[in-house]
Amino acid sequence: MNKIALIIILIFSISCKSQTNIIEIQNRCNVDYSDTDGNTYLKDISNIITPFVGVWKWASGNREMTLTLIKQTNYHITSGIFNFYEDRLVGYYVYKENGVTIVDTSGDNLSQYYVRVLFGINCNGSVSSDVFKDVAKDKNFSVKLEKLSSTQMKFTGKVFEGTYQIGRTPTTVYLGSTFPLEMVFTKQ
Repeated sequence: MNKIALIIILIFSISCKSQTNIIEIQNRCNVDYSDTDGNTYLKDISNIITPFVGVWKWASGNREMTLTLIKQTNYHITSGIFNFYEDRLVGYYVYKENGVTIVDTSGDNLSQYYVRVLFGINCNGSVSSDVFKDVAKDKNFSVKLEKLSSTQMKFTGKVFEGTYQIGRTPTTVYLGSTFPLEMVFTKQ
């Protein structure tokens, strides 16, 4: 009987070793964790992402943009040396002028690691872009999302002008975007 109890305790101990290390995503800056061992899950425990999920629309004159945001839970990041899980906010957008579609990223595969619309939670609890690509201009913006109410959010984008060294090639980035960089979206 003692051998059976010992075997059960041994099996239980081994199974406990393989559990995931769950960390509140906004607290990751204050915690020592591994983003390479495959056992860490940066989880949106406080549901910071949830209010941003849905279909959002902005319109002004003859211009309109629809932004669709989706929460992916427990997304497995395996890129380069990284191997961990995290909750993330991904999506796509459609931008139109005079009823004509200028940019439509709705066909993007949102299950891929690299997507054109990807937001994360900062250590201070704010939501900002890891990537927000203006497809027509072929440039990425830094975008901050801010909830104004349960039905409105502010979108503030910024592009950095200047010349940057990318590999061996100097690349000049100019200001300008296909769509406005300050918009207030309404939830549909």
